[in-house]
Amino acid sequence: MTSEIKILLFLTMLFLVVGGIIALAVSISIVNSKYRDFVTKHSDAFKQLRIINDAYRFNAVTLYDYRHVYDNETYYGNISTKDYLIYQLAYAQKKVIKSIKNAQANKELLEQYKTDIDLKCKLGTFNTPELLRNQKKLLRTEAKMFKKAIKQPVTAFSIYVYLELTKINGAHRTGKSGRYYSPEILELIKRINNKSGDFYNDREIWDAICRVERGKVTNRMRFAIYDRDGWRCRKCGTRAKNLEIDHIVPIAKGGKTTLDNLQTLCHRCNKIKGDKTEYYGRR
Repeated sequence: MTSEIKILLFLTMLFLVVGGIIALAVSISIVNSKYRDFVTKHSDAFKQLRIINDAYRFNAVTLYDYRHVYDNETYYGNISTKDYLIYQLAYAQKKVIKSIKNAQANKELLEQYKTDIDLKCKLGTFNTPELLRNQKKLLRTEAKMFKKAIKQPVTAFSIYVYLELTKINGAHRTGKSGRYYSPEILELIKRINNKSGDFYNDREIWDAICRVERGKVTNRMRFAIYDRDGWRCRKCGTRAKNLEIDHIVPIAKGGKTTLDNLQTLCHRCNKIKGDKTEYYGRR
């Protein structure tokens, strides 16, 4: 037998096997569709579940998981996942509180929803005496469709925080994470709102916000500021090796980590400036 004939026989067998598999898959799909259609039309439990589902309206719950990437090892080490959560809650607390309330309302409504299902839905009851031949498959199909149709609202709110440390080129180095639940989140919001004007009375809260704000200075941003300022201290003009990034409006006074609020200072000038608001212009 030549090699060409062997190849031809192999391809023929392969074609027959693949064709058989496809034909079997199509046949199974047709049968499954037949059983699903029967359940949809004749299952009393499935019909009743649709009525119950139309009667219950659960709240949408928006999840606020946070992820942030640091390329500065010092900032990454200083900032905890709780610090980052506090910072975000200071700005997103209204939306978070709404989601927590919606989740709690869903939890309370879910109990009545499940009770109605238990009382009104009985699997295995069909509104026709002419059942399909394979009744075990019919009951399995009904149970599977029934379970899939039951609503699964969000009833427990949490926030997941993931902080990642990368190299300056973006390559992953390590990471840390934390998940926080409604009671702790609400307690943090309460502490955040303990303010006198713009001043946070809770020192731990204020320190956390400052650490996160300061940590927004990435190495890429740092070098961009140095380059913009000609690698010179904006105050004294020196090209000192110990250049630092300074917040023109200090973080302690509400300053943000934005390009227009950052300037290059040497260590000495930065120390003298302290927490004063001083803009030195570009030398």
